[in-house]
Amino acid sequence: MPARTVPPTRKPTYTGKCDENSPYGFTTVNADATLIALYRQMGICWVRYQIHVKSMLSGGGIYWGTLDSVVALMNSAGIHLDVPIQCFQGSCFKTPSIPTPAEMASFASQIATRYNGQNGHGYIDSFEIGNEEYDQNRKFAIDDYGPILKAGYQAIKAASPHAQVGMYGTFPSNPFRTMAVLESIFEAGFGQYMDFMNFHYYNQGLDPRVDADSTHPSFDHKWQLMHTIATRYGFASKPIWVTEIGWPLRPMDGRSAVTPDQQAQYLTYVTDQSANSGVIQKIFWYTIDYGYQPNNIYPPSGPMPAFYALKEYVRSKPVW
Repeated sequence: MPARTVPPTRKPTYTGKCDENSPYGFTTVNADATLIALYRQMGICWVRYQIHVKSMLSGGGIYWGTLDSVVALMNSAGIHLDVPIQCFQGSCFKTPSIPTPAEMASFASQIATRYNGQNGHGYIDSFEIGNEEYDQNRKFAIDDYGPILKAGYQAIKAASPHAQVGMYGTFPSNPFRTMAVLESIFEAGFGQYMDFMNFHYYNQGLDPRVDADSTHPSFDHKWQLMHTIATRYGFASKPIWVTEIGWPLRPMDGRSAVTPDQQAQYLTYVTDQSANSGVIQKIFWYTIDYGYQPNNIYPPSGPMPAFYALKEYVRSKPVW
């Protein structure tokens, strides 16, 4: 089947089928036939596919082969793509390099042009301007993010007008960091350069239903804080995407393990709260199709209770 193309006048309307208005997806590094098979079982329509810009840069040019294959496969399967433009140089989580606005604009323009549905390489539905590297690089001044966001947003919209563009997924549990990031964006007038706000929620593996302490808020308090800040600056209708959220079954650095039943319970809870929030537009669980990664709800040994719980939730509520 040829790669999906999108006419310039394409506008999203929910048809009752698995389309771009579906709220559910997974974040993963594998977008392959296994993922498609699992998605068919669950009725999932979106994948947040992680690929590093630095892995695509080769000999002064850009190697598109891996992403071309992923986009073609996902388009042919009717699965919608969200791609963070992340990790330009260095170690993505230890010593990440932050692109300049010009570097972000250049790459964003090229990737959006290639995958705008008009140039024979298929379509990417959504982009994020960065990932967690803006929180990982301790030397990075968060006030410098706004110009990077604007540069990426404008470049993508010029090349692929109907693609959604969001801010990076801020991940620290501490709500004061979240406040600092959003207030920096909105106070400097960059709120218009994102179609959605974005955050990750791991919270050290704690129960998402309660505030553990002042730096580990419940899931509801986290998204409500973001909505309150956006409202204060005149963006009350700005949606939120939760692009990573999960609980590990084995201890991870800074994250406590949960039982399989707790994992299912917590993921179902945050999904239901998202569906009823009136603010959260999409949720990307972490993770599936990722070997024995501790958060994987379907490791090679077989599905966890969370797989069945989320499958049932999607069946009962395919759209919010």
